[in-house]
Amino acid sequence: MSNQMEFLKRKLLNECVRFIELCQSYVLDGRINVDTYNSLSNIKLNFIKDMLEKERSNIYLDRDFLKRINKLFKINSLICEMSQKAININR
Repeated sequence: MSNQMEFLKRKLLNECVRFIELCQSYVLDGRINVDTYNSLSNIKLNFIKDMLEKERSNIYLDRDFLKRINKLFKINSLICEMSQKAININR
């Protein structure tokens, strides 16, 4: 794979991560609701998962960036759990 292609893939992943981090901060601060967060972030989260599965051997990601990605998925799980608890309380 060309260096330019690898650079573009990393840049795209980085932009997705930055966008989701922003969305997560907004939902945790109460600036957007969970439904809006889900509609904004789900496609990008799925893209990141797919990219990591398909490109793991073809793209270099440093440890700090992988930690950021893991943190994204942990926070996403927490947001989903909070949302489920809120739904169950309102029943």
